[in-house]
Amino acid sequence: MDLLSNKLSCPSCGGSRLVAGTAWENEFRNFAPKGKMMLFGYSPISFVCRDCGYLGRCLSEKDRAELDAKVSEPKQAA
Repeated sequence: MDLLSNKLSCPSCGGSRLVAGTAWENEFRNFAPKGKMMLFGYSPISFVCRDCGYLGRCLSEKDRAELDAKVSEPKQAA
């Protein structure tokens, strides 16, 4: 299952050999865009770069596309 976008590259070295995984943190929080009402938000995916060891977080490609659609929705007139 491809969770990471094939467009994603390491922000540290620019490498593309990324591996998705889970990083446990004490205060892990989901992401919800400001101004949008969401019950749970999006759970970021952790990844590590096999070239330099950078550990980062991002949204899955599916969640990113869903977020893009929500943010791009035109505002309805009241």
